[in-house]
Amino acid sequence: MGKPKLKVVPTLGRSGADTLKLWERYKRKSLFWRSLTLLQFPISAMLIVASIYFISSAETIVDVPDKPEPGTYSVTKLPDAEFISVAQSVLNLIETYQPYTANTQFRTARKFLWEPALSDFDRNYLSTKNGALKAIRELGKSQQFRMDAARVRIQRFEDHVVVKLPGFRYKLLQNKHLRPELAEWYIKMTTIPRNLHNEYGIVITDMKVREGQKKPSKKGQA
Repeated sequence: MGKPKLKVVPTLGRSGADTLKLWERYKRKSLFWRSLTLLQFPISAMLIVASIYFISSAETIVDVPDKPEPGTYSVTKLPDAEFISVAQSVLNLIETYQPYTANTQFRTARKFLWEPALSDFDRNYLSTKNGALKAIRELGKSQQFRMDAARVRIQRFEDHVVVKLPGFRYKLLQNKHLRPELAEWYIKMTTIPRNLHNEYGIVITDMKVREGQKKPSKKGQA
């Protein structure tokens, strides 16, 4: 009886096993990216079809406001809110500013003024001799006006209204904060023929301010 034959099983060794694992890992990644690439084609086609559908079925609605009619609004026909809104907008332009924004703000506010307020404003704010704009630039002055909305009042007359806007001025002069000051503005307004830049034709004919005492500090100092 002959000797039994031994079956020899080849082995890869440690380095060979590591190489095989690395190859299998790359193979799995390759199959994943291939599947992902193939999946992108139907998804892209579906997105293109959906985009074409939404674009073709979209309905464009353009809301065109009515053309303003010529004429003048009567003071009695406009609500208080419109006059208060204009007064607050103009007051914010001339009472809250910084040295590099004051000129633009003042000239924007000027567009809402009517005589005699217009001449007074040019003299008191825009004059190159003693106007507020010159002092703001030379002193580097900044200011913020905080309005007391609870104390805003409006008084109506036959051909004009007067809006009272009280609040406090907070000033910054050469990087130094000054004590807040009380200021009560009385703004007289009427209406003129409407135009493209003024929907209701509201203009300011007079502006006066009553300056009060300084606001006490947190320590209660005068």
